[in-house]
Formats: sequence, structure tokens, C-alpha cells
Amino acid sequence: MTILSWTEISEDKQESLIQLIPEEWRNPSIKEEMINAGFSNTYDYLDTILPKDEVEITSLTMLELIAKIANKTFTSLQVAKAYCHRAALAHQILNCCVEIFFDQAFDDAKRMDEYLAVNGKVSGPLHGVPISLKDQVDLPGFASSIGYVSLAEDKKTKMSLIAIKLKEMGAVFYVKTTVPTAMMSNETESNLVGYTYNSKNINLSSGGSSGGEGSLIGAGASVMGFGTDIGGSIRIPSAFQGLYALKPSTGRISYMDVTNSYCNQESIPSVIGPMARSLEDVEYITKLLVDSECWNIDPKVLPVPWKDFSSLKKEKLTIGLWKDDGLLQLQPPIRRAVEELGEKLEKAGHEVVTVQFPFQNKLIQTLFEVFTADAAKEIIDECARSGEPVVSSVKNLMIASKDKEIISSEEWWNLCGRVYKLKQEFLNYWNVETKKLTKADKAIDCIVGPIYASTSYPRKSRNVLNYTGPYNLCDCSCVVLPVSQVDASIDKVDENFQARSDDDQFVHDFYDPKIFDKMPICVQIVTKKLEEEKGLAIASTIKDLL
Repeated sequence: MTILSWTEISEDKQESLIQLIPEEWRNPSIKEEMINAGFSNTYDYLDTILPKDEVEITSLTMLELIAKIANKTFTSLQVAKAYCHRAALAHQILNCCVEIFFDQAFDDAKRMDEYLAVNGKVSGPLHGVPISLKDQVDLPGFASSIGYVSLAEDKKTKMSLIAIKLKEMGAVFYVKTTVPTAMMSNETESNLVGYTYNSKNINLSSGGSSGGEGSLIGAGASVMGFGTDIGGSIRIPSAFQGLYALKPSTGRISYMDVTNSYCNQESIPSVIGPMARSLEDVEYITKLLVDSECWNIDPKVLPVPWKDFSSLKKEKLTIGLWKDDGLLQLQPPIRRAVEELGEKLEKAGHEVVTVQFPFQNKLIQTLFEVFTADAAKEIIDECARSGEPVVSSVKNLMIASKDKEIISSEEWWNLCGRVYKLKQEFLNYWNVETKKLTKADKAIDCIVGPIYASTSYPRKSRNVLNYTGPYNLCDCSCVVLPVSQVDASIDKVDENFQARSDDDQFVHDFYDPKIFDKMPICVQIVTKKLEEEKGLAIASTIKDLL
């Protein structure tokens, strides 16, 4: 038996993905054609080259799509073909898929159509809806390689519980999407499938680690997808591509049989959540999953039924505005958007106060201590199995682990204790200290603030998780909400900038108004642990205001 080198495995994988695309949808020069036509936005370009009926289908929200399948405006097969076609083209431009199984999707869609024809009703609340999944969501017969060459052929035999529930509701799976090596980077790159680009600007990063999911949805090639988040991995790709999304607290949505790096690290665990082009779609599918009562199967899911916060949409809120973490300054467009949003909220009658965590530096330091507790041994060992080098986007984690030793069990217990202590400090700040800032002596309802210091970045960035990581450590619920876009005419380079650190200087230096013009700007609505419904309701209030 011939043993393939890591480069041969990688080449085979990338070629196999193209071969899984129907021949009539293959176009090796499509990316070049898009750029030559003057487009950098893949969504806009695909709208110009796809059939009108497919553009119509892929422009609908999930809730609109559900209604049109139910009333037979479109068949499930029509919908599946439209999304598979768009995904095939998007992948050839953006490199966003790691598993492609269109034939299986067509078969499932046909079964949905047969069910509707025979029974006169839909099979479930997601009947015929194409749903994309981040690579690590296990499906039988497909690998969950999590960016490693060594796991490229590690086919799974079980289906993740979340996938089981979605399929029971009528969902149609058709692709799994790219992730960075080990999923420990906010830039999606691996030796296995290469680099994933931003759907809104081909010159920029998709973010990570759910970058493939973000690019696919941002290109209009998915109406609903699922990503995971341990330090910003749902929120950063969503922000970079103007999407709506939810990072839930741990225990709200099942992670059972989802492949993971640093598996069973329970101090700051990864969570799974929806990413979409509609806030209502995010809320709808989250409620479906909570109502499915996965706590009867997965002991890590908390038995917390869905709570109705619709009345909150009519109330005046007390909002903490996070404008600067004190360590990493926001690029001009992000700073403007956050400040403008604060002003709009005040004009609408909501009380807005500025929040600042006095323990922010400890939050960031502790987060990275947890992530590097094994001195990157897992990454080093898994890469060594195939002989692949560590990709540049993950080297930041390697640098943070340099000269470190794997910590002892006693040191780990102490570190977990420090995480717990910081959670207490955060909760005290929220419940006690923010009351001192408000007129009514009332703790804030939520925090509204940036997700990243920029709207994206050119290739080869750094892992700077200042505005996302603290909420993973403190196990908050976070909703991603698009609020604005970069305007090159007003978002000029800050001439008075003074760097606080190397990272701060790095973020400042790559900002170019011409390159970033029209990039989406998102904020996150942060609520306390297990307050997903509240965060979604507040996001709806703010969206209506905008």
C-alpha cells in the first residue's frame, strides 16, 4: 500500500471536491472572470450569472422559503438545485466547502416532495430547507477533518445530535464548510483545502474558525448554517460578512457527537449556533432546537425551555455600550458605527451608559492560558501524523505556546479556579457596578459593542480576540447584528493614532478606506448566561430602530 505525502493528500482532496461538482457547473476560471468583470463581492456577481429563478430562490429568507415550499410555489428539489448550484460556484471562487454531497441532497429533496404530494402537508418545520454545516458536525460517511490532513479520510459513522434533530424537522444537508487547522484561528486556512476568502470582498479574510460557513452564507449559497464558537468563531466570520448569528451559552444547544479540537476541555468550552441572513430565521431555528428537548438525550444540555421575551420589544432598555476595551483600539469605521448606534438608541428613549471592564487584561490573558494549557501539543502531534507544517494563521497560537510546558493537573485546577473567579467578577460588574452608572439605579439589560477591531483583514492576520473572547470565558449569550457599512468618504485613517501595543499597531496599519469601502459593520448584543431569547428580542428592537 502506497503511503501518500501530505501534499498528495491535500491535492487529492481539493481535486475531489471539484469532481463532486456536476460538470456543467464547473468553471476553473470563474474567480478570474469575476475579478475581470469588476466584482469583488461574490454575492453580487453570482446574482448576475445565475438563472433568474435560482436568484429568486436564493434571495429568500428561510421563513419565506419554508412558506413557498409548503404552498408549492417551489419544490424542495428546485430549492436544493438552486442552492447546490450557487454553492458549487461559490466554492470555486471562495474555497469554502470541505465536503460536497449534492446527489444526496437531491435524493432527500425528492423524498420531501413525495411526502408533500402524498400527505398534503410538510414533513416538519424545516421541510426541504437546505442547511449547511461547519466541517466538525458529524455526518455518516463523511470526514470531520477539522483542518488536519491526517483526518481527511477519517469517515464518521454517527450523526451529531443537532444534525439528527434538524433532519427530523425536514432539513436537507448538501455541504460541510471549511475551517482552519485545529479550528484555533480567526482566519480560515488549512493545508488540506487551502485559504477561504471573504464573500463580500475577495481581497479579504472570511474570518474564522467558521469562515467557510460565513463565506457560503454571505455569498447567498446557504440560507441557514451552523458554526461553532470558542473565542469568536461564529461571531467574527458573521461580522466580516454582514450576517445575523447567535453564540449561545454552553448547554443551550447540543454539541453531542460534534468533532472538536481540545475535546472535553470544559473550562471555556466551544458552543454551536446558527448563522443566517435574517434575524428572524436565527430566532426561529434556535427555538426549534430548544423545543426539541435535547436534554433528554444529551446530559450536557440544560433543561431550560424557551422563554417568551416578545414584550421586551416594547420596553425602554438600559444598555451598556462597550466602545473600547482599553487594549485594542477600533478602526475608524467600527468606532463610528458603535458611537452612532449609541446615539440612535438614546434618541429612541433607551438609556445608554458606557461600560468598561476593569479586569479586561486578566480576561484575555486567562483565555489564552486555557487555550495553550497543553503547549500546543495536540496541534503539533496531529500535524506530525501527516508531516504537514503548521499553517501561518495558527502559528500565533504556537508563538503563545512557545517555551511553555504542558501544565500539571494541579496547575489546571488552579487555572479553572481563576476562570471561575473571573466569571464572578464579571457577574458582579454587571449586576452591581453597572447599577451605579444608570439613572434609575438599574443594572443594564445588555451590552452592545464591537465584535472585532476591523471589518476584516488582508491575509495573514493575528489572533486578537479582545472583543469576543471575554464573552466565551464568561459564558454569555451573544447575537450578531449588522448595523452599518464602511464609507471611505468619512472613515478616514486616524492621523492621531497612538499605539498601545504591537497588536494595536498591527490593526491600525492594515486599514485602508479604499480597500474596506462598503464592508459590513456588525455589533454584538450581549446578555447574561442562558439569556438567548432576551438577546434576540433586544436585537430585534435595535434592528427595527435602524
